[in-house]
Amino acid sequence: MRRLCESVILGVTVSACGAEQSIEPPPPTGTLVITPFRLVMGVGMSRQVSATVLDPAGEPVDATVSFVSADPGRAVVTLDGLVSYVAAGQTEIRVSSEDLTASIPYTGLQTGHPIGTTTTSLRLPGDGMGDAPFGVAVDAEGRIFISQTNSARVASDLYPIAGFATRELGGGTPTSIALLAGGAALVTPTGPDTNDASVIELSSDRVLAQIPLDVPAFSAVASPDSQTAYLGTNDGRVLELDVASLSVTESIDLGVEQSRANHLALNAAGTLLYASSFTTGTISEIDLVSKSVARLFIVGGEPQGIAVSLDGRELFVADESGTGTIDVYDIVARVMEASIPSGATTSLGGAFGLAMSPDGARVYVGVVSTEGPGLIQVIDAATRTIERTIDSCGRVPRRIAFGYSGGLAVIADESGCATFVE
Repeated sequence: MRRLCESVILGVTVSACGAEQSIEPPPPTGTLVITPFRLVMGVGMSRQVSATVLDPAGEPVDATVSFVSADPGRAVVTLDGLVSYVAAGQTEIRVSSEDLTASIPYTGLQTGHPIGTTTTSLRLPGDGMGDAPFGVAVDAEGRIFISQTNSARVASDLYPIAGFATRELGGGTPTSIALLAGGAALVTPTGPDTNDASVIELSSDRVLAQIPLDVPAFSAVASPDSQTAYLGTNDGRVLELDVASLSVTESIDLGVEQSRANHLALNAAGTLLYASSFTTGTISEIDLVSKSVARLFIVGGEPQGIAVSLDGRELFVADESGTGTIDVYDIVARVMEASIPSGATTSLGGAFGLAMSPDGARVYVGVVSTEGPGLIQVIDAATRTIERTIDSCGRVPRRIAFGYSGGLAVIADESGCATFVE
């Protein structure tokens, strides 16, 4: 009997011959499941790839998995699947286990501004129009945050988006998100009466605090060191918020009746803040040392999104009046240097959101349309010409943010979706 049992062991199986005897499991013949489905990274970023081997019944199998980069000059990967950015460009991460193989497409994004050759879109969760996406921000880890004005939520996920998670803010119509120090973000206006601002934890989207403002603030921007935030109110003021104490430390009056500071922009040094008011056709220049309005630009029309050139000499303005224009002003001389047609075909649309890429080379402008898809105009800041026109995922593109060291642009569209430009 012992000899028979020994011969069965040599023949690969043995279960009837005693619990103390064991053999290696058979090689995997089922499925190799890998996450994420695609890798996009910027300078300094890393992402963990996970791989699971499933048997034909769908149960996990204990198996060895190996990871290899097809081009280590663009991305490197460790033995346990941690992929790190090396250079811009495309390659793939190859995963294998015995006879099973798979690959993950990898894109390394350039710094400065998107190449613009890849454009995708995604609908946000929520009733109706995806709960009306409006504000947007991208953190250093590549997580995208989009505020949803109809449901008072913030949707978030790592890019490329696998599925947005949402967080309730306790009411309000959140239209703006500003990233703060300490892994947090400021979202406004929020609260049951829309007179608060919410601070959320980026890693969990948990609401850390509700800050009473006593007035709706529809725009927010953080200082270069992220220690201070500025909020534009609909009663013609800019509030200064100290991030450490989460308290309002200054209230700066724009000095123009019926003004609304719905868009804000800082110069590169963080010493001057610009606030546009579409209700009065004005842009206020605020000296952040004296906490007062230094100059008032009467530009007319309906100025919305604004951005300052890196050298601080030019101001780009989205004028929503009529069919809309993108106007460029010489800040020093206080004169308009160029006016670029927005591309809107009726006066019911027009230029709204505007943002400058981190390298100052491109300006992205969202143009609202009532007849078809909204437009995303990509403007060469040096030549002041429209370099490229991209269809938005809906009719109402709103705020714009850059991430991945400038290699990605994200445009929230109030119609219920977001557009991503790499």
